[in-house]
This record gives sequence, C-alpha cells and structure tokens, in this order.
Amino acid sequence: MTLYPEHRYDRHGQLKPPFWLWPIALLLTRSLWLFLMAGVTRQGGSDILALLYPEPRSLYMAMAVDLPAALALLACGGAQSQPWRSGLRRHTLPLLLLSACGGLLLQLLALHTQQWSFHWASALTLLGNLWALCYLLRSRQLRDYAADRPMPSALH
Repeated sequence: MTLYPEHRYDRHGQLKPPFWLWPIALLLTRSLWLFLMAGVTRQGGSDILALLYPEPRSLYMAMAVDLPAALALLACGGAQSQPWRSGLRRHTLPLLLLSACGGLLLQLLALHTQQWSFHWASALTLLGNLWALCYLLRSRQLRDYAADRPMPSALH
C-alpha cells in the first residue's frame, strides 16, 4: 500500500517531484537563468543585466542565494544512477527553504533601499516568494519526496 496514487511514483518506486516544485525552483533560481540567458545573447546581455541589476554586487548576491535552489533542481533527476543526487535529494527541502528565505531577505533589502516605493514587478516577485515559502513549509508531498530513499535493487 502506498501513500500516493501510482502515477506519483516513477518506475523505480520513488516519488516523483511534486508539480509545484518546478515553478518554485524556477522562481528561486531566476537570477541564475537571467545570467545564463544574458551570456547566451552576448551583445545585449550586459545591457539586460545592467537594467535589472544596476549594481553588479546585487547580481552576485542574488546568484549566491539562488545556488541552493539550483542544487535542489539537480537532485530531481537520475537519483538511481548517481548516488550523490540521492544524497542531495534528501536535502531538497532545506536547500529550497534557504534560497526562499535568502531571496526574501534580499528583496526586502532592495525594497528598503528604494524607500518602499511600489513597483508591480517587485510586488509580484515578493508575493511569489511569500507563496513559495508558505508552500515549502506546508507541503507534505515535498517532505515525503525529499525523504524518499531509492530502492536497494535500483542502485545495482
């Protein structure tokens, strides 16, 4: 007997990542994706980064905060074939919480330096971060996904 319906398990008997893990992880790693896209575009990339992160230090701090969520994304696939991913999978929830709290603190610091002026982009990002933090703290399926161990037969 399983806790979840059969379609929530992969062929190795492990829980698949919950659906909301993907949008949350993308939200929490947005500065890394932006940096990668800016690197790919080359010519306009530095202009885009300068527009969104006028101070390079803020980009580097955001990328450092996004790194734990990127590690959690790495743990999502292939845990059976690579044992380090299985170990990283067990730390998915703390890694995502670390990124969410760090991102929230950086965003509050940015709002404080802007004298709390209202901008739709920062308001929606703040709302998304708060929702992500609430989901991470309350999701039983995410806790079960992170605690799920690979079956011994799958490691051989």
